Amino acid sequence: MSDFSVPGGQPAACPFHAAGANHEPFRHEGMYEFFASVRDDVPVFYSPQIGYWVVTRREDVLATLRDHESFSAEIATQPITPWPQKVLDYLKERNFTNEAVQVACDPPRHTRIRMIASRFLNVRRFSFYEDALRKLVRVYIDRITGLDEVDLVDAIFYEFPAQVVFLLLGETDFDPRKIKKWGDLRLNMVWGKPSESELELAVHDLADFWDYACELVEARKVAPGDDYPSFLLARRDGDDAVLTENEIKSLVFGLLIAGHETTTNAAGNLFLELMKRPEEWAKIVRRPELVANAVEEGLRYASSVVAWRRTAKVDVTIAGQDIPKGDRILVALASANHDGACFDDPETFDVERRNPREHLAFGSGIHTCLGAPLARLELKVLLEELSARFPDMALMPGQEIDWTKTISFRGPSQLRVRLRG
Repeated sequence: MSDFSVPGGQPAACPFHAAGANHEPFRHEGMYEFFASVRDDVPVFYSPQIGYWVVTRREDVLATLRDHESFSAEIATQPITPWPQKVLDYLKERNFTNEAVQVACDPPRHTRIRMIASRFLNVRRFSFYEDALRKLVRVYIDRITGLDEVDLVDAIFYEFPAQVVFLLLGETDFDPRKIKKWGDLRLNMVWGKPSESELELAVHDLADFWDYACELVEARKVAPGDDYPSFLLARRDGDDAVLTENEIKSLVFGLLIAGHETTTNAAGNLFLELMKRPEEWAKIVRRPELVANAVEEGLRYASSVVAWRRTAKVDVTIAGQDIPKGDRILVALASANHDGACFDDPETFDVERRNPREHLAFGSGIHTCLGAPLARLELKVLLEELSARFPDMALMPGQEIDWTKTISFRGPSQLRVRLRG
């Protein structure tokens, strides 16, 4: 990245400097209020705490995500806090050979891999899982029926998306809590700010997580099934020009993280906003046909992925701000989803909103999330089943909401409710 120089002649109190000074990328309390205060006057600013240019307006975020000629995605999954050499050496010893595939690679490699993966990860195939998803949710609901109070995150949202991922992987013998722990650890190592001692402890579990993904792929080579790794191996058919074995292992490893972490957070965010607004929850109970629109409004209003990253491949200008080649860019998806240029009264949560699906919660362009239809289906099933079973459900008063501490992912760590109001 080039050295950042302050534009000459601008007073320290100017909006540009104030935005950068006040930006707290790892703090989610007050995040939306902060972006609302700077978006109109400072669409792009430099955040010295992380060394990134932050893009806040929807039109600029959209343009950046769609322009893969000017912006590289390779930085997307690189640690925001660099890993010490001791950690890198240990991973090398453990044969941790995870590659950047899909969200963190550029064409032509991205094109080759996505074309294959999308033949399995698509809305048509996901629709076949709806009955299985509904049965899973009902099992979790049965476990809490009869209780007065429950933490929805711990009781349902934490495990359910991991169970869904394993439907795709064809696995039945697994511990969802262990997988979730591994996923949480990976998120913190890449998108959080762990200390060096925390990294040195976490790296052992990360290597075990990679080994698990590799073993799953190796098992499918011996006994293939109707699942994602078997599909990828069949497409490869021994040809590295199609897919290498390590790329397949990396795709499975990526699904083991991306396939559930964001949906756990999205479910927590959606239900938190509904519980905070009993009148909106009552609309869902009375009019189940609003569920699909409510899911989109939840994704817009309280995105589970609040920011993503790019690198300038050439000298670029965004909203009048010159950004040199090599500089790092944080596209603020959360800010874009609250942009009044697209959404009327954007700070209002409205399950009857006219255009909530214009949100960018799943990105845009060639890197749009392949799992978006599945996430939508999971949230739809959760909302339908829980609103039908617990129509009087209400938020427990006085609870402190603790958010995930990463630069990109946002969701409540717990959500306590009274099931019978």
